[in-house]
Amino acid sequence: MQRKTEPGVRKISEGVFDKSTFVTLHKLAMGGYIDEMKGIISTGKESNIYHGIANEREIAIKIYAIDASNFKDMEKYIIGDRRFHGWKNRRQLIYAWAQKEFRNLMRVKGKIRCPEPIKVKNNVLVMEFIGKDGNPAPKIKDSTLRNPMDYLNRIVDYIKIMYQNGFIHGDLSEYNILDWKGPVLIDFSQGVLLDHPLANELLERDISNICRYFGKFGLERDVNEILMNIKE
Repeated sequence: MQRKTEPGVRKISEGVFDKSTFVTLHKLAMGGYIDEMKGIISTGKESNIYHGIANEREIAIKIYAIDASNFKDMEKYIIGDRRFHGWKNRRQLIYAWAQKEFRNLMRVKGKIRCPEPIKVKNNVLVMEFIGKDGNPAPKIKDSTLRNPMDYLNRIVDYIKIMYQNGFIHGDLSEYNILDWKGPVLIDFSQGVLLDHPLANELLERDISNICRYFGKFGLERDVNEILMNIKE
C-alpha cells in the first residue's frame, strides 16, 4: 500500500536525481521518513540539502552526489577510520560517507547542539531541519551576533565535549555553524575519531578557524591554550 504523501516526493525528485537516488528517496517515503520534499535549501560540490516534511515535522534531506568532485579528498577522512573497511567503487564510498555523517551525528546528539539524525539510506541522510517554516537558520558568518563572546565560549565548549566523547568535527568554521538561538554545529561528514591519523591536525585546524573568525570581533584567544584545555 502506497503512502498518500509519496507523490510529494516524486514531484520534486523525478527528473532531478539519478535512478538509484530516486529509488532511495521512494523507499524512505514508503518507510515514513519523508512525506514531502518542499524545495532546495543549499547546493554544493559534495551534496544538496532539501527542505521536507515528515509526520508534520520539518526535516532536512541531504543528498550526497555520487559523482562528487572531491572523491579523493573524501578518502583521506575515511581511510584510517576503524568504522569503515573499504569500498570497491565511487558509489560505495559515497554511501560510506553518508553513513559516516549519520554516525558522527549519533555520537554527539544530545551532548552539543546539532541536527538530530533521523535516518540514512545509501546516499540520502534525513535529519532535523534547523529553522522554521522552510526558512533555514543563517550561518554565523551571515548573522549579526549580539554576544560574540558567548558564541565563542559555547563553541569552544562544544569542541571540548566532542573531544571528551572521542570525536573531532574536522571542518569547523563560520560556514558550518548556524545561528539559531545560539550556535548549532552542522556538516559532520569530515568528523573523525581520536585514533584517526588526522585527528590532532583537524582538532588544531578547527580551533584555529574559530579563533580566526572571532578575532574579527576583537576577541583574541590563544589556539595552543585552548588546545591544552581541551586535552587536559
